[in-house]
Amino acid sequence: MTNPSAKDAAPPGVVYDEGLIKRKLGAALGLLAIFCVTYFVAAVIATRDFKQIGQIEILGLPLALYTAMLVFVVGLVVTRMCLNQDKGGKS
Repeated sequence: MTNPSAKDAAPPGVVYDEGLIKRKLGAALGLLAIFCVTYFVAAVIATRDFKQIGQIEILGLPLALYTAMLVFVVGLVVTRMCLNQDKGGKS
């Protein structure tokens, strides 16, 4: 009969670092918050109630278009940062 605790044990060489997991989770939640705020602002500016704000022209284009492009860029940056954070496993 095998030891039940041996089944649940991590493979040799794998160490669970609770502090590292908490730091990664905190960073991921912070990046998620940045993306959510950016998305929410862009969505609100695009509504009918905030039409005057969305129509403010900057370099000939409406502010709503700039916020939509910003959401796309922030999404790419946040995704890249999350992937880089998990890449090494030790960062």
